[in-house]
Amino acid sequence: MTISGGITAFIDNGNQQYNSPARVCLLALIAFKLSLSKTWLCISIKRIMIMLLKNSVGRKGVNNKSDVKLIQEALNRVIRIPYALLAVDGISGPVTIAAIERFQRQALKFNNTDGRVDVDGKTWLSLKRYLVDSPNKKTAMFSLFPISPSNDLKKQVAITRKKIAWGAKVSGAFKEKVIQICESLDLAPDYLMSCMAFETGETFSPSIKNAAGSGATGLIQFMPTTAKGLGTSTEKLAKMTAVEQLDYVKKYFTPYRNKLKKLEDVYMAILYPAAVGKPITHVLFSEGRKTYSQNKGFDANKDGKITLKEISVKVRQKYEKGLSKGYLG
Repeated sequence: MTISGGITAFIDNGNQQYNSPARVCLLALIAFKLSLSKTWLCISIKRIMIMLLKNSVGRKGVNNKSDVKLIQEALNRVIRIPYALLAVDGISGPVTIAAIERFQRQALKFNNTDGRVDVDGKTWLSLKRYLVDSPNKKTAMFSLFPISPSNDLKKQVAITRKKIAWGAKVSGAFKEKVIQICESLDLAPDYLMSCMAFETGETFSPSIKNAAGSGATGLIQFMPTTAKGLGTSTEKLAKMTAVEQLDYVKKYFTPYRNKLKKLEDVYMAILYPAAVGKPITHVLFSEGRKTYSQNKGFDANKDGKITLKEISVKVRQKYEKGLSKGYLG
């Protein structure tokens, strides 16, 4: 029995007596882990439980916020460029319901769609796979797994731990801390990880510096003035481990708690906070300004203007790459 499986059994059967040698050993192992770190147990429980869909989502569903966010995250892993990602806001509105129906109709080949994800239904059994694995089939609209019989699906998705974008490229401690931070900020881990991958050239290095010479450093390219406002400096940040620097990532994003529901907004909070919530046609930087020179690689059509759409495409590419095989973890 694995530790995670043992903890799940312990939680679900807390009122039973554990008298067998195996159960005694299990409790001893849990006690040992607790003696090393209470945080370990708390985080592990969260990661085990995070993939559980408790109630129905969608049209005429119960639509608890945590369930809706889980479905929105899963649906976003299906949708491909250039189609827009869902806002991970926990609201089961017309856009989310339409995305469920589209998945049912085009990915699952339902003749009659109901726009709802039920706990024991085929839509959830199929959608759940995207939270733990990377599909190998690509269409113009979706990344897909082959359609499987329901019995096979039940075997394939008997996994309780959700994987995150770029999780295979960082340490376990880093990944766990990102999940914890995102939970406290009401932020999708896939979004934050993809933005950090973009900012660091996929290195997740706490000491990497901006090649254009702005002085920006680290996981989200802290500017010197930004670092000072957070009570540190870019020099100190560069000497931290990646896990240590995440404390300052959290501190930076705290004022935006509950406000960053889209990938574009998460990245704008890093690059240009004034553009959070702006439409994709919004012009961020124009030629002739230093900010344009520092970011001119975004100007895809070379018209001397950098729009939110142009920046979004590059960050979205990192998002999709982070969900592919060898990166999702």
